[in-house]
Amino acid sequence: MSRRVLISVLVAVLVLAGAGGAALYLLRGSDQSGAQTTAATAFARAWTGGNLATLAFAPSETKDPAGAVQKITAGLTSEKTDKPAEVTAGEPAESESGETASVPLKVSWPLTGDQQWQYDTTLTLVKQDDAWLPEYSPALVHPQLTGALATATLEASTLTGRRGQIIGAGEKVLVEDREVVMVGLQKSRADNLEQTVNQVAGIVDVDGAALLKRAKAAGDDVFVEVITLRRAAYDKVKDQLQPIPGTVFQTKNLSLPPTSDFARPLFGTVGTATADIVKESGGRVQAGDETGLSGLQRTYDEQLSGTPGVAVTAAVPDQKETEPTELYRADPTDGENLEVTIDQEVQNAADKALGSAKKLAGLVAIDTATGNILAVANGGPNGNSYNRALLGQYPPGSTFKVASTFGLLEFGGMTANKTVACPATLAVGGKTFKNAEDEVLGRVKFADDFAHSCNTAFVGSARLISQDELAEAARSLGYGQPNATGVTAYLGQVPTEGDAVEHAASMIGQSKVLASPLTVASASAAVAEGTWHAPRLVLNGRPSSTGEEPTSEDEGGQASAEPTASAETSAEVEPVKLDAAAAKTLRSLMRGVVTNGTATALKGVPGGPVSGKTGTAEYGSDVPPRTHAWFTGFQGDIAFAVVVEDGGFGAETAVPLVKKFLADLAS
Repeated sequence: MSRRVLISVLVAVLVLAGAGGAALYLLRGSDQSGAQTTAATAFARAWTGGNLATLAFAPSETKDPAGAVQKITAGLTSEKTDKPAEVTAGEPAESESGETASVPLKVSWPLTGDQQWQYDTTLTLVKQDDAWLPEYSPALVHPQLTGALATATLEASTLTGRRGQIIGAGEKVLVEDREVVMVGLQKSRADNLEQTVNQVAGIVDVDGAALLKRAKAAGDDVFVEVITLRRAAYDKVKDQLQPIPGTVFQTKNLSLPPTSDFARPLFGTVGTATADIVKESGGRVQAGDETGLSGLQRTYDEQLSGTPGVAVTAAVPDQKETEPTELYRADPTDGENLEVTIDQEVQNAADKALGSAKKLAGLVAIDTATGNILAVANGGPNGNSYNRALLGQYPPGSTFKVASTFGLLEFGGMTANKTVACPATLAVGGKTFKNAEDEVLGRVKFADDFAHSCNTAFVGSARLISQDELAEAARSLGYGQPNATGVTAYLGQVPTEGDAVEHAASMIGQSKVLASPLTVASASAAVAEGTWHAPRLVLNGRPSSTGEEPTSEDEGGQASAEPTASAETSAEVEPVKLDAAAAKTLRSLMRGVVTNGTATALKGVPGGPVSGKTGTAEYGSDVPPRTHAWFTGFQGDIAFAVVVEDGGFGAETAVPLVKKFLADLAS
């Protein structure tokens, strides 16, 4: 056999790359099928690799076939590329003329929600000189892109089912789909854009300057969102808004609680996914999706939103009035309801009370028998955005005397009738402790010291128990216990060791002792019941893998909690049975605070007898020190705690809020 014949038989196909990067599939001898297979395989690899521009296509009216493919498929994937996940070439079938060959392709695209869109199409190869080249046509991308759809582009849209509801105590629906109206501007309809913006900003709460800037930057026919209003709120202003030139309106449903203030930081909001949420979701959430943005809505978004579906449509850009042709559809599944312990009536009363707060405040109410959290409220000027009720880290001040008294009763031999001096000041290790407003009680029963919150009496009694015993007593009331709420929450801290000054300061809730309103309310619930039950809020939650809402510093300068537990509900936390005699004495002492102590303003509040403890907690480095105001206590089977940031004395600032809360609850 001659050398020329040998080469002709053995070398059927040579793949040569020219200077421009184009690949040619050359024929030698009679192995047409092998060359066609190689050409088809190369096309499949180039498409999945995003390298179609490196191929030479058969001549056609389309000058840039690779660009045409990418244009058709740019709306399919989140990466906005023309790269399917997989393309598999079948066996070529040559035409009778021998000038073309058809190759079946199996194409698979990755879509939202782990969906894979798979279909069959056909690649036509054209023989040109000694090469087989792919022929471009829209039908190559998908077989239905012919005729009227030859100029169509493909787009994948996420489909969502019904979002799960949030169900509260008594199986009341707290959060469900409610109608809202999106108020917007359309520049092409405005006679004078600046005048339109000024009129709108005078009616709804919006930054006019920022709105004008966004509107100017938008296209003439773009819907520029101004504000989203609940239907009832919109109806109050629609007669003012609708006549303004350039205003446009869209209606839709959003997952919302009964009112805009109802446990707002806790439940959070639903809206268009941010870039960060899209990135963190690992592909579960796509740009433009409605998703949980904060609070429970974000933490449990995967459970509430269900499994997204997807639809792929082919639409002709110049035929906006024609319905797109659906090529693929995977229906979504509805979200699952989220069950929580919030009681609507208790929450309403808490929100209403804190709505009157002059400074930033947080309140938590707990069912004493179960530990179920009945209300989580935040208030004050612009204060209903940060969840200080669960996340705030504050010195608890004299509300901590509930815990230190429990320690004195259990470990220090203290009794309610024991005489304990209450001088104006008391020095420990070179530090002078004093009472609020320089109060002096003299030598009185410990019950009176507690009722009037005498600091020096507690500082003087510090010698009766160790710091470790104080921390143990506080832990029995919930301080530093594991988080079983189902949301990120701060359960407080009490150091187990410290010098004499730190120990004395810890007795009155200062030094390194920290707590949230949740922590302090949990301690009062333990005293009322005689048993500490771990606070819980979410009953059936499955947190999204990336659903944890980041914490930040709130308006009042109190750093939010570095999460001591994730949002995932901890394993069952065992109840703590308190010493019965100590708990009984402590209940009596807390009742005395209301009957003849620092909280007599609550003596006649409706709903039954109130027991509690006021607190004034120093913070910062100012001289004289600034103080947070506290009150904690219980009425019947509801325990509660409220903090007012920079509120001064607890009796003057926190007690009135509690009085309003209890009065509204009883009405």
